[in-house]
Amino acid sequence: MPTCHKVYGEGMAVLCGDALLTEAFIVLTHTPASQCYSTRDFISELAETGSSKKLIGGQVMDLEGEGRKLTQSDLVRIHEAKTAALLTASLRLGAMTANAPAEQLDALTCFGHALGLAFQVIDDILDVTQSTEVLGKTAGKDEAVEKSTYPSILGLEASRQEAARLTQAAMDALHPLGGNASRLKEIAEYLLARNS
Repeated sequence: MPTCHKVYGEGMAVLCGDALLTEAFIVLTHTPASQCYSTRDFISELAETGSSKKLIGGQVMDLEGEGRKLTQSDLVRIHEAKTAALLTASLRLGAMTANAPAEQLDALTCFGHALGLAFQVIDDILDVTQSTEVLGKTAGKDEAVEKSTYPSILGLEASRQEAARLTQAAMDALHPLGGNASRLKEIAEYLLARNS
Protein backbone atom coordinates (compact mmCIF):
# COMPACT_ATOMS: atom_id res chain seq x y z
CA MET A 1 0.00 0.00 0.00
CA PRO A 2 1.21 3.55 -0.60
CA THR A 3 2.80 5.26 2.39
CA CYS A 4 1.06 8.04 4.31
CA HIS A 5 3.12 10.79 2.65
CA LYS A 6 2.15 9.48 -0.80
CA VAL A 7 -1.57 9.37 0.04
CA TYR A 8 -1.95 12.47 2.23
CA GLY A 9 1.16 14.55 1.52
CA GLU A 10 4.41 15.08 3.37
CA GLY A 11 3.03 17.68 5.80
CA MET A 12 0.25 15.35 6.97
CA ALA A 13 2.68 12.43 7.25
CA VAL A 14 4.97 14.47 9.52
CA LEU A 15 1.99 15.45 11.68
CA CYS A 16 0.93 11.78 11.89
CA GLY A 17 4.42 10.89 13.12
CA ASP A 18 4.28 13.68 15.69
CA ALA A 19 0.86 12.49 16.88
CA LEU A 20 1.99 8.86 17.17
CA LEU A 21 5.05 9.83 19.20
CA THR A 22 2.93 11.94 21.53
CA GLU A 23 0.41 9.10 21.82
CA ALA A 24 3.20 6.78 22.97
CA PHE A 25 3.86 9.09 25.93
CA ILE A 26 0.15 9.15 26.75
CA VAL A 27 0.10 5.35 26.78
CA LEU A 28 3.11 5.30 29.11
CA THR A 29 1.45 7.69 31.57
CA HIS A 30 -1.34 5.11 31.91
CA THR A 31 1.08 2.22 32.35
CA PRO A 32 1.23 1.21 35.98
CA ALA A 33 4.65 1.26 37.58
CA SER A 34 6.22 -2.15 37.92
CA GLN A 35 7.88 -3.41 41.06
CA CYS A 36 11.36 -2.35 39.87
CA TYR A 37 10.61 0.53 37.48
CA SER A 38 8.51 3.66 37.83
CA THR A 39 6.32 5.31 35.21
CA ARG A 40 9.02 7.98 35.11
CA ASP A 41 11.57 5.30 34.11
CA PHE A 42 9.33 4.22 31.20
CA ILE A 43 8.83 7.80 30.00
CA SER A 44 12.53 8.57 30.33
CA GLU A 45 13.42 5.48 28.29
CA LEU A 46 11.14 6.49 25.42
CA ALA A 47 12.07 10.19 25.56
CA GLU A 48 15.79 9.44 25.38
CA THR A 49 15.26 7.08 22.44
CA GLY A 50 13.25 9.66 20.50
CA SER A 51 15.65 12.51 21.28
CA SER A 52 18.23 14.36 19.24
CA LYS A 53 20.83 12.00 20.70
CA LYS A 54 19.19 8.96 19.13
CA LEU A 55 16.30 8.74 16.62
CA ILE A 56 16.13 12.39 15.61
CA GLY A 57 19.90 12.83 15.64
CA GLY A 58 20.39 9.60 13.70
CA GLN A 59 17.93 10.71 11.06
CA VAL A 60 19.74 14.06 10.74
CA MET A 61 23.06 12.23 10.29
CA ASP A 62 21.41 9.95 7.71
CA LEU A 63 20.02 12.87 5.69
CA GLU A 64 23.30 14.76 5.87
CA GLY A 65 25.11 11.65 4.63
CA GLU A 66 23.19 11.49 1.34
CA GLY A 67 25.47 12.23 -1.60
CA ARG A 68 28.58 11.81 0.56
CA LYS A 69 30.98 8.90 0.96
CA LEU A 70 30.63 7.68 4.53
CA THR A 71 32.83 5.24 6.41
CA GLN A 72 31.64 2.06 8.08
CA SER A 73 31.98 3.77 11.46
CA ASP A 74 29.75 6.60 10.18
CA LEU A 75 27.11 4.04 9.20
CA VAL A 76 27.37 2.31 12.56
CA ARG A 77 26.81 5.64 14.37
CA ILE A 78 23.76 6.39 12.23
CA HIS A 79 22.18 2.98 12.72
CA GLU A 80 23.03 2.80 16.42
CA ALA A 81 21.00 5.99 16.80
CA LYS A 82 18.13 4.77 14.62
CA THR A 83 17.36 1.07 14.09
CA ALA A 84 19.39 -0.25 17.02
CA ALA A 85 18.00 2.38 19.40
CA LEU A 86 14.42 1.66 18.37
CA LEU A 87 14.75 -2.12 18.79
CA THR A 88 16.64 -1.73 22.05
CA ALA A 89 14.03 0.59 23.54
CA SER A 90 11.22 -1.79 22.56
CA LEU A 91 12.98 -4.68 24.27
CA ARG A 92 13.91 -2.66 27.33
CA LEU A 93 10.41 -1.25 27.83
CA GLY A 94 8.88 -4.72 27.59
CA ALA A 95 11.43 -6.11 30.04
CA MET A 96 10.92 -3.20 32.42
CA THR A 97 7.17 -3.81 32.57
CA ALA A 98 7.98 -7.43 33.49
CA ASN A 99 10.37 -6.36 36.30
CA ALA A 100 13.47 -7.70 34.58
CA PRO A 101 16.53 -7.61 36.82
CA ALA A 102 19.50 -5.49 35.74
CA GLU A 103 21.43 -8.45 34.28
CA GLN A 104 18.53 -9.38 31.99
CA LEU A 105 17.96 -5.75 31.02
CA ASP A 106 21.64 -5.46 30.10
CA ALA A 107 21.44 -8.66 28.03
CA LEU A 108 18.40 -7.37 26.13
CA THR A 109 20.15 -4.03 25.57
CA CYS A 110 23.14 -5.80 23.97
CA PHE A 111 20.80 -8.03 21.97
CA GLY A 112 18.78 -5.08 20.66
CA HIS A 113 21.90 -3.13 19.73
CA ALA A 114 23.46 -5.99 17.74
CA LEU A 115 20.15 -7.06 16.19
CA GLY A 116 19.34 -3.50 15.14
CA LEU A 117 22.67 -3.17 13.36
CA ALA A 118 22.26 -6.62 11.75
CA PHE A 119 18.75 -5.65 10.60
CA GLN A 120 20.13 -2.57 8.87
CA VAL A 121 22.96 -4.45 7.16
CA ILE A 122 20.41 -6.99 5.87
CA ASP A 123 18.10 -4.19 4.75
CA ASP A 124 20.96 -2.61 2.79
CA ILE A 125 21.76 -5.98 1.17
CA LEU A 126 18.14 -6.54 0.17
CA ASP A 127 17.95 -3.06 -1.35
CA VAL A 128 20.56 -4.09 -3.94
CA THR A 129 19.69 -7.78 -4.39
CA GLN A 130 15.88 -7.87 -4.52
CA SER A 131 13.25 -6.42 -6.82
CA THR A 132 10.63 -3.86 -5.89
CA GLU A 133 7.99 -6.58 -6.18
CA VAL A 134 9.76 -8.87 -3.72
CA LEU A 135 10.63 -6.08 -1.27
CA GLY A 136 7.24 -4.40 -1.31
CA LYS A 137 9.08 -1.06 -1.49
CA THR A 138 11.23 0.63 -4.09
CA ALA A 139 14.43 -1.35 -4.65
CA GLY A 140 17.62 0.58 -5.35
CA LYS A 141 16.32 3.63 -3.51
CA ASP A 142 19.55 4.07 -1.54
CA GLU A 143 21.69 4.16 -4.67
CA ALA A 144 19.30 6.62 -6.31
CA VAL A 145 19.90 9.18 -3.55
CA GLU A 146 23.62 8.35 -3.39
CA LYS A 147 23.32 6.97 0.10
CA SER A 148 26.23 5.09 1.62
CA THR A 149 25.26 1.55 2.59
CA TYR A 150 27.05 -1.50 3.91
CA PRO A 151 27.29 -3.09 0.42
CA SER A 152 28.59 0.16 -1.09
CA ILE A 153 31.30 0.38 1.59
CA LEU A 154 32.12 -3.26 2.36
CA GLY A 155 30.91 -5.08 -0.74
CA LEU A 156 28.10 -7.62 -0.84
CA GLU A 157 29.89 -10.68 0.55
CA ALA A 158 31.57 -8.81 3.40
CA SER A 159 28.17 -7.26 4.22
CA ARG A 160 26.62 -10.73 4.44
CA GLN A 161 29.44 -11.78 6.79
CA GLU A 162 28.89 -8.66 8.91
CA ALA A 163 25.15 -9.40 9.16
CA ALA A 164 25.91 -12.97 10.28
CA ARG A 165 28.51 -11.73 12.80
CA LEU A 166 26.10 -9.19 14.30
CA THR A 167 23.28 -11.76 14.44
CA GLN A 168 25.55 -14.17 16.31
CA ALA A 169 26.58 -11.38 18.69
CA ALA A 170 22.89 -10.68 19.32
CA MET A 171 22.18 -14.33 20.10
CA ASP A 172 25.27 -14.61 22.32
CA ALA A 173 24.06 -11.61 24.33
CA LEU A 174 20.98 -13.60 25.33
CA HIS A 175 22.96 -16.16 27.35
CA PRO A 176 21.87 -14.76 30.76
CA LEU A 177 18.22 -15.36 29.82
CA GLY A 178 18.69 -19.10 29.25
CA GLY A 179 15.73 -20.92 27.71
CA ASN A 180 13.53 -17.84 28.05
CA ALA A 181 15.33 -16.34 25.05
CA SER A 182 14.42 -19.03 22.50
CA ARG A 183 11.79 -16.89 20.77
CA LEU A 184 14.19 -13.94 20.50
CA LYS A 185 16.82 -16.23 18.95
CA GLU A 186 14.23 -17.41 16.43
CA ILE A 187 13.48 -13.80 15.50
CA ALA A 188 17.20 -13.07 15.02
CA GLU A 189 17.60 -16.13 12.78
CA TYR A 190 14.50 -15.20 10.81
CA LEU A 191 15.73 -11.66 10.20
CA LEU A 192 19.11 -12.92 8.98
CA ALA A 193 17.44 -15.27 6.49
CA ARG A 194 14.71 -12.89 5.28
CA ASN A 195 14.51 -11.96 1.60
CA SER A 196 12.08 -9.06 1.78
